[in-house]
Amino acid sequence: MMRKSYFFLVLMGCLTWAGVGAAWAHEIAVKPGEASAQAGKPVPFGIHSAHVFIISEELEPAADVKAFVWEGGKGQEIALTADEKAFTFNGAATFAKPGMGIIRVHRLPQVWTFTPEGVKKGTKKDFPGATKSNSYEKFAKALVPVGGSTAGFDAVVGDKLELVPLTDPAKVAVGQDMDVKVLLGGKPTPAEVLATYDGFTGTPNSYAYYTETDDNGLAKIRISHPGLWMVRTEAKSAAPAGGAVEQEVLRATLTFFVK
Repeated sequence: MMRKSYFFLVLMGCLTWAGVGAAWAHEIAVKPGEASAQAGKPVPFGIHSAHVFIISEELEPAADVKAFVWEGGKGQEIALTADEKAFTFNGAATFAKPGMGIIRVHRLPQVWTFTPEGVKKGTKKDFPGATKSNSYEKFAKALVPVGGSTAGFDAVVGDKLELVPLTDPAKVAVGQDMDVKVLLGGKPTPAEVLATYDGFTGTPNSYAYYTETDDNGLAKIRISHPGLWMVRTEAKSAAPAGGAVEQEVLRATLTFFVK
């Protein structure tokens, strides 16, 4: 059963979803530079790694960040440029035809380990006295209407963990619910879902809304403010025995504009 959803600030440092403190539990999110686009004209965007949503605080290793234009069931990689002052990777997405433009980002897996001196990048073999190593892989999507059309807003790109809107974000209004499905390995999965909008608060790791999916992976998010929204979820599983890590953690975000 879905629990009653409610508004409040969720302090990630008080939770254990990632198995680490809030000091480094950044979320990867795509922030489009425009709320809509025209076919054939580039849409600028930034890839943010942030605690405060959405203000980037960390520049990921360039080799670990891949961005794609997703159109017609295919992905075309986008060249990225690092902005070392803003801690973002910037790019431009060009869509060939009208419809819901999807910018897809994959932050490749990284291994982080609990050590006596804190959490550090690497495996237990790298740090004497380390107790646990986790693998973290992140996925992000941004939705931008192209040519006045939102056809294909509910397209599935096939990420290991994915947030798929079942309500057209261009048609949802403040005070209404937006339906989002959580897919794990392409199948609906129960999950906790957080959502917030750009500028909601400067408090790190805080969200405007919390809910849980039903047994079919469906979550309802009450839209309370116009502007850029970010939805976030996570899935954790035990890693195969005998490997370099004890736990595999997947995270996914979805960003879109609400009028």
